[in-house]
Amino acid sequence: MERPDGGSFADAADRDTARSVDTPAPSDADVRGPTVVCRLHSRERDHRRAGDTPPTLTLQPWTPRGAAATYVAWAVDDCGGHFGVFDRGQERLLLGEGTPAGRRWRPVVETGPASDHLADATPDLRPSVPRASAASVETPVRHPKPADAAAAGETRALALESWTRPVTAYVQPWRPLNGGAVYVACRIDDPHDRFSYHGWFGTLDDGVLRLGRRPAPAFVAIDLHESAALAADRAELVPDRLSTRVVSEVVAVDPGSERQV
Repeated sequence: MERPDGGSFADAADRDTARSVDTPAPSDADVRGPTVVCRLHSRERDHRRAGDTPPTLTLQPWTPRGAAATYVAWAVDDCGGHFGVFDRGQERLLLGEGTPAGRRWRPVVETGPASDHLADATPDLRPSVPRASAASVETPVRHPKPADAAAAGETRALALESWTRPVTAYVQPWRPLNGGAVYVACRIDDPHDRFSYHGWFGTLDDGVLRLGRRPAPAFVAIDLHESAALAADRAELVPDRLSTRVVSEVVAVDPGSERQV
């Protein structure tokens, strides 16, 4: 699967190295927020080891090069990932990747006392970005989600009003296998076939679709006049209706852990 900035994932050795450090954001991140070290609920301890303490969770918002979407990198023990999405309204972190077989890690994290730290930096690491305006249109749809999506919502067609020529964007929320994060795939087709854009890792926040990489012309966000239906579709895909065993809980933030990189 492609990265939001259009590159490829680092090899396994690089990922293991990244997870062992205190700053879980990828080394090629264009903008990074502060790291926050969190203590998890006691139920997260490994009961097979006597006296084991709950693991700590390190979080760091970041934005890829040439993008508007802000993701949250995370690390706990020897497990971690880059593409978590912070849900400010529900105060939860939705993890974007599946975890190794046998892991007890859950795809949804209730961020509790860490919520304010994340809200300060998410999704506004880049508060001012070039935007396009959009309005719903009726047209045959094309589904931009990846073929291996575990779940997906309805595809909606949008006319980009501020574009220099008429183009249609297709947007569709989707969730990866074993993941909690819901991304918004976006496909933009030029009727004259002069270019096309197809990105999978857009995020939706307060009616703004923030793209994970830059199309041409150079805008990285889309203002949606009618975002309620898309937002509702996205919320329906989050796996928070499963048992509490899929939910981890942050109970404290380590004093002085927040640091800017």
